[in-house]
Amino acid sequence: MDKKVVVTGCSGFIGYHLSKNLLNEDKTVIGIDSLNNAYDVKLKQKRLEELEKKGNFVFLNNNLNEKNSLNEIKNYEISSIYHLAARAGVRQSFLDPQSYIEDNTFATLNVSNFSKEMEIPELILASTSSIYGDSGQNLMVEEKDEKIKPPSVYASTKLSGETLSKIILEDTKTKLIISRFFTVYGPYGRPDMSILRFIHWIINEKQVKVFGNGEQQRSFTYVEDVIDALRRMSGLEKSNTFNVGSNITVSLNDVIKLIEEFSGKKAKIENLERAYKDPDVVRPNLENIKETIGWEPKTKIEEGVAKTVSWYKENIGVQMKDLAIILGIRPDVIRASKI
Repeated sequence: MDKKVVVTGCSGFIGYHLSKNLLNEDKTVIGIDSLNNAYDVKLKQKRLEELEKKGNFVFLNNNLNEKNSLNEIKNYEISSIYHLAARAGVRQSFLDPQSYIEDNTFATLNVSNFSKEMEIPELILASTSSIYGDSGQNLMVEEKDEKIKPPSVYASTKLSGETLSKIILEDTKTKLIISRFFTVYGPYGRPDMSILRFIHWIINEKQVKVFGNGEQQRSFTYVEDVIDALRRMSGLEKSNTFNVGSNITVSLNDVIKLIEEFSGKKAKIENLERAYKDPDVVRPNLENIKETIGWEPKTKIEEGVAKTVSWYKENIGVQMKDLAIILGIRPDVIRASKI
């Protein structure tokens, strides 16, 4: 029997790219997504349309925060579950904490219980660098630097999902692999992420809204590098936790300069009040992931930004008004930065 790979959040940014990668290697993928309203569903539907062109893709429109949401796949022989479904965003999480608890903590609880019950060989769980908070000059190390007091609602729901999974899957046949992502960007990215917003505003000659002075440092990680890491995590002999990011940080202002260079347009910058709970620097220690699975990021920020600008020009541009609208900042997100 052909073993299936389950990808939750298959219509999300990273879930889409992972599903596409697996499908291109003739893996049979069961994609699960609730197509919720965390951001405009048009972009999710566009990603889903691309995946459904493949004959080895099965889609289930299920909400994982419901206890029996995985019953439909109990009869499949499953080799791996990549649990990427989540409600992301630090600022928005302060506005709607209940949705974050349901879509992150409850959903992860249900996926973990299912993995235990069905004796799934491995659960690869997506987490976030947000659990670390501000790293300053330090490199964040897995296990050692986990925050007992996470700095946001979003981080709290993701860390609690990690903890529940560890407890549920301890001494079971399911290996738990946790991947903590650091500021992932690239084509088909989330519209609320900085690089895609900056590209949209600069190309369309709109005000570029920067929270603070723009000198915040980020570990920008190109999505293709992230997919490479996720694929390498499959088949490990024991559970582990990995940082997935770049240990070379870049400021928001430097990113804007790169977008100006590759787009041929000048940014009109508007500096706003610093976002609530926004860290100055977040950098990962990559020793564990490099030693264990031989992974390190390959895509330099210049190359990644150039590819993302090129994708935007070819696929969105100024004519696609629906997608252009959702790449703006919603008023409620701006208000969240002032809590």
